[in-house]
Amino acid sequence: MRRFKFRLQSVLNIKEKKLEDERLKLASIISTLEAQKDVFLELNEKKENLEKELNSTLENSILDIQNVVAYKNYINRLEDDIKTQFEIIKKTQIELEEQQMQVNQAYKEVKVLEKLKEKQYNNFLFEYEQNQIKELDDITNSRRKKVI
Repeated sequence: MRRFKFRLQSVLNIKEKKLEDERLKLASIISTLEAQKDVFLELNEKKENLEKELNSTLENSILDIQNVVAYKNYINRLEDDIKTQFEIIKKTQIELEEQQMQVNQAYKEVKVLEKLKEKQYNNFLFEYEQNQIKELDDITNSRRKKVI
């Protein structure tokens, strides 16, 4: 019996490798996005803490104008950093969505080839069974002829 050989196996292997590469890129983007979100949260927390410190300084009777101005400037800088970080997160999310589409496309390509392979394999099995039946019929017919 000859063995089943899928003629597009090399193409299927390439598509599977591409799918794996796309999934690795997706995982990398996800980890980058999570790191960016952590930075965003840290900046927000730092800003909130500075605002609390400034409010407590303002509540004290001793006012140091230079200190208050320094706090305000630093808080403004943190607000700018937060806006920038938010934009980075938005861009990373867009990149993530694009990568998810690429993963889905690669997955579809692999599935199409796997279905084709399965169909060809089923056809191979059907032909094999038909050949087996034909051979058995030939053997049976040849035995009948010998007996007669």
